[in-house]
Amino acid sequence: MKQMDETFCKSFRYEEYKTHVARLQRYMKESQCDALLLSTPENVYYATGYRTWYTASLFRPVFCVVPKEGDPAIILRILEKTTVQLYAWLPNENIYCWGTPTRNLGPLQATSVIDALHKIFERVAPNTKTVGLEAGTGLNYYNSLTLLKEIIDEFSDKEFVDGSYAIQHARMVKTPWEISKIRECTKLTERAIDQTCRAIVPGKTTEKDVARGIAQIMAAGGVDRISYLTVVSGDVKMKTFNAYATDRVIEKGDVVQLDISGHIDGYASDLSRVYVMGEATQEQKEMAQVAFDSVRVAVEAMKPGVPASTINRICEDYIANSKFGDFVIHSSGHCLGLNVVEFPTLCDETHTPLEEGMVFAVENGVYPFDLSIGAESIYASFRYEDQILVTKDGAEWLSGPAEPLVEVK
Repeated sequence: MKQMDETFCKSFRYEEYKTHVARLQRYMKESQCDALLLSTPENVYYATGYRTWYTASLFRPVFCVVPKEGDPAIILRILEKTTVQLYAWLPNENIYCWGTPTRNLGPLQATSVIDALHKIFERVAPNTKTVGLEAGTGLNYYNSLTLLKEIIDEFSDKEFVDGSYAIQHARMVKTPWEISKIRECTKLTERAIDQTCRAIVPGKTTEKDVARGIAQIMAAGGVDRISYLTVVSGDVKMKTFNAYATDRVIEKGDVVQLDISGHIDGYASDLSRVYVMGEATQEQKEMAQVAFDSVRVAVEAMKPGVPASTINRICEDYIANSKFGDFVIHSSGHCLGLNVVEFPTLCDETHTPLEEGMVFAVENGVYPFDLSIGAESIYASFRYEDQILVTKDGAEWLSGPAEPLVEVK
């Protein structure tokens, strides 16, 4: 029987895998971290190539241990061993399976997660003194806190620390392959939004119709996961700021604000657009233009070495210095990759210098409200958002620049 080449299953090329691991280990060394204990699907995927819906089951924990040298190891139930073998680049001896012995599903490498960790710390990550966890802002631990406590108590000879620095810095600069996936997903998301929204029929089309239309185009184009499809229309619903689609019928004169994110091979898009059903008022056009121009001037200032906080101030200040200066309510965006929102964010508190290869969702908007009441009285939403790649000498628009406000007539 002819053997089939199974490399087509791999999540990414071997060279990509080695680059990811090398980046993690570089920043582990800088932060004096001997090993990383990863639990979120995105981090496990980044470090190994293993990606499956199996991780949606929170009753069957998956862990990845990244040592300071060599290949990572993975811990999971035996039924997923073949998925790791097909999709990831880990050597077989670094796949530690545990399960119920009486089911006779094959040889088990461990009796439990903790047993597997003992063996990994003995063979894959010897002399480990500090173990980094997904503990900082922007990261999260994916399994039960009870299990985490059991692990920490069991390995009292090790210090469990915040591993955020290594994880965030490894992932924040994208490889050419990662950029290609973000670019592909971004272009598809942009096309899906525009084609669907230009076909809205006031008095007939609902918000859910819009969401379904966008999802269908995205799925047909290759999107394998959608993070969110937010569609907001009408004065009352504008107060929700970001809300999922409802059965509300979109009417003539309505402003429709969308914020959409999909993923291709794990990597995300994140786009905001505004449409008006019919002819926009002069004030609506002005608010949308100011939102767009705030993003434009921020992008013009983006280049390696410029602090993220500087980009935020340029973006926010553009709106603050306009006639709509009272209606700035949030900062100006974030990096994106396997997660829609990643480190670093574009805010006053983040002074991380931009680097070539970072990809940002740059966004801001004008949200008019009654100043005597506060943000709960928002009655319109004009937010603009595009994906921007930091290049050697400046920045590149991966999406847009598009019309600040599209009139659907």
